Amino acid sequence: MATSTPSRLDDITSDWLTEVLRAERAISADARVEAFERTDLGDGEGFVGDIARLRLAYSAGTGPATVIAKVPTAVALNRATGKSLGVYEREVRAYDTLLPAVDVPRPRAHAAIYDATGDEEAFLDQMIKAERLPIFLLRVVLRKVQTDADVPPCILLLEDLAEAEMGNQVAGCDPARAAIVLGVLARLHAAGWGDACPPLRHWFTNGDIVPRLFHAQYKNNRRSFERFAAARLSEHGMAHVKAIRKTGLARITRLHAEAPRTILHGDFRLDNLFFAADGSLAAIIDWQTVNRGPGVLDVAYFIAGSLPPETPEAVIDELLRGYHDTLVTAGVEDYPFERLLADYEEGLLLLLHRMSGLDQLEFGDDRGVALMDSWFQRFDARLQRVPL
Repeated sequence: MATSTPSRLDDITSDWLTEVLRAERAISADARVEAFERTDLGDGEGFVGDIARLRLAYSAGTGPATVIAKVPTAVALNRATGKSLGVYEREVRAYDTLLPAVDVPRPRAHAAIYDATGDEEAFLDQMIKAERLPIFLLRVVLRKVQTDADVPPCILLLEDLAEAEMGNQVAGCDPARAAIVLGVLARLHAAGWGDACPPLRHWFTNGDIVPRLFHAQYKNNRRSFERFAAARLSEHGMAHVKAIRKTGLARITRLHAEAPRTILHGDFRLDNLFFAADGSLAAIIDWQTVNRGPGVLDVAYFIAGSLPPETPEAVIDELLRGYHDTLVTAGVEDYPFERLLADYEEGLLLLLHRMSGLDQLEFGDDRGVALMDSWFQRFDARLQRVPL
């Protein structure tokens, strides 16, 4: 493109919007964006991305009245975390390569651009090779990687879902809405179950590709995470946190090795869901952490972050039964319900291990803090069923 890809929201211009939207055929060939009005969104929600609504004014032609722009966050600490996890390229590739082949509700991507450096595959190879290092050296490698905030220009221009109802992670949801969500999730998982899972790519990897690196991250953050968790979890929950020291590394690999792989959203929570007026799930957003792994991880993540703490475990089991019934109806075989229940509990513990880096992020405004507090409270309630 003649015009360079914006690195920040402030870099977006009318000329760039005209050029890219024409190239992607999102506006008519004679359309020109004369001006736009920007409204920033998502403070305390988009931890690794900055998001804005752009209201477009055209001097000629036709096109969408509004679009949603998403770029890497301006917060260096969070941007470095996002880069180390590969989230920026992954979401662009999800929209332009992966999702068009999957029947899943999502916003239309008017443009999905990532100015690749050519080093992305080499970086992944380096991380895989680093797995051979002793844990103490891996911790040094991670500290270096997680301070590198130099991200190639990338941007998404997405369909504006303003007319739909956005889920609210802080408010949570009731079991009836959770059942609707899990039904759609089951259909997504069934579409990529087992041999039907799309092939490995450097941006679409197995969730356990670098287990010792994940555990090294936990060790780097252990003390601060335990202090963070101690203020939010019960004695039973903290006992599980402390058990990570001995069981964490094995836990990362066990579930991935034993459970069927599918397409995982990776951040499947209410803030990333939009609902139609009739209550159906209209769209799933934020595909930055899409990967290959056990579907139950998305299930455990959603349930533990959405349902009120007082929700009886019998109701949780009913939700799991509904998810499983939809899997079976969609053609999944050789995955009995009893196996799902066991995998769900194992998934809760694996997710607890992965949450060890949350205290390193900046949460933005008061909503970000409230989100974390409510998340841990609900997660703690779900951990009560898991024996020590």
